[in-house]
Amino acid sequence: MELRHLRAFVCAATFQHFSKAAEQLEIAQPALSQLIKTLESELGVALFRRANRGVELTAAGAAFLPHAKDALYSSDLAVAAARRARRGEIGEITIGYHSALLEANLPQLMRHYFGAYPEVKVTLLDARIQAQFDLLLEGKIDIGFARIFKDHLPDRLRTHCFSLSRLVLLTPDNHALARDFNGDLASLRQEKFIFLEDPAGIGLTSHILQLCRQYQLHPANIMYVPSLMSIPGLIAAGIGISILPETLTQLSMPGIRTLQLKQPDMQSELSLITRVDERSRAVMHFLEEAGNWLK
Repeated sequence: MELRHLRAFVCAATFQHFSKAAEQLEIAQPALSQLIKTLESELGVALFRRANRGVELTAAGAAFLPHAKDALYSSDLAVAAARRARRGEIGEITIGYHSALLEANLPQLMRHYFGAYPEVKVTLLDARIQAQFDLLLEGKIDIGFARIFKDHLPDRLRTHCFSLSRLVLLTPDNHALARDFNGDLASLRQEKFIFLEDPAGIGLTSHILQLCRQYQLHPANIMYVPSLMSIPGLIAAGIGISILPETLTQLSMPGIRTLQLKQPDMQSELSLITRVDERSRAVMHFLEEAGNWLK
């Protein structure tokens, strides 16, 4: 028994007319009749009997009809599921993140993805940059999100730009810089800076300091903190100043002034990190969706 036999039977039962059913299926009537005959021969029962203006179901045909419809429906579901899997809309993804979820566009991407593709099981894992590298290389996560110093990216990993943000200067609102800063980064060399810890030299702070050195800013007094969440509070308390991606200034609070930097290359990329040899359709589909959120 093949699906084409079931489709022919269900269509003929629906129209109760072989000619109309054959027209609907876009086949010749003799071909339809042969399909029905083959099905009846395999089942060992008559499914139709002639009526005045066409055909009607026998008792066996009426009993067989709902099961034939169920079989076709299940077949359609199976085909649709296979096609969704091929497109990457079914599967599992584990995503590493850390401070990246503090930025509005990444949570919005997640919210969209969870709603649009419920058959993809997404697991989120809070991990710092070096841990994300290790987990990716070990196959324990599939995607990472981080602001990284790309000179230290392992060979088997690659990055995709998810968002690009200008860097801004954050100062206490009663600091002289809040009134007088002229954009000269070198003039900040005596200030106390507050930066995120980056002991491996592969993250946001190392990238910012590299950019600063291009403009003769070599901070001598730096306070390193373990969490981005604490930096705004420390600035508002008058402890120091910082340079951060503008997208993170949503963490700001009263007592802080945000100053624009004029240097066009003072930018930071939030990178989406994957394995070079990634083949998972679910992962590739997520990358396609993430590309639509590029900012």
